[in-house]
Amino acid sequence: MNKKNSLIFSVTYENYMNNVLNDKENKSLGQWRIAPEMIDELKYAYAYLTSSDKMIVKKYEIDHFEYESTEKGYEDKGKYCFVFKNSEDVFFEYPYAPVQAPHYRNDEEMDALPRIDTSEIDIRLEASKKAKPNEDTSIKKKALKEDDPVKRLHKVWKEEFSDRVKLPPVEIAAKMIASVKEDPEQDLSALLTEYYVKLDKNK
Repeated sequence: MNKKNSLIFSVTYENYMNNVLNDKENKSLGQWRIAPEMIDELKYAYAYLTSSDKMIVKKYEIDHFEYESTEKGYEDKGKYCFVFKNSEDVFFEYPYAPVQAPHYRNDEEMDALPRIDTSEIDIRLEASKKAKPNEDTSIKKKALKEDDPVKRLHKVWKEEFSDRVKLPPVEIAAKMIASVKEDPEQDLSALLTEYYVKLDKNK
């Protein structure tokens, strides 16, 4: 199984226009709670545009992560931002669940996805521009309320982590399920990735 070395994060159309379309001068982006054990794993990041029919709009090569700072215009809440070396505009459809909380994927798998035609890009950008605030979020929350987190945990593990000998211990799995129930935007694949990376590092 390919190593999950990429952060997938969502941006609204407004955020895309202000912070992503043109690189920020200080080359820093983000406000995320990322498990410390993932920091060394993440080499790339992809921006997912909300309400665009799941379109990825930019790829970044990460130089390093740092805690967000007030000097760079962030509210200092102990979240991470990344500083990037370079970036490139990319337009392709993300074939997984909608992105609200960060996802982790492999850059080679992402880069191999078919590109979107220019005319289709314009249509999706316009759809994102006209979307109501939090439209993606509300759709996802409704879908997740109809889905059992326990069943979803087993499904995600079977689809993405079946190379592992077994599921996380009951108490760890219970914490993951409780986390998803509390925050339906939480990505189970990301939680499982963090768990196995931490497990490997502690061996």
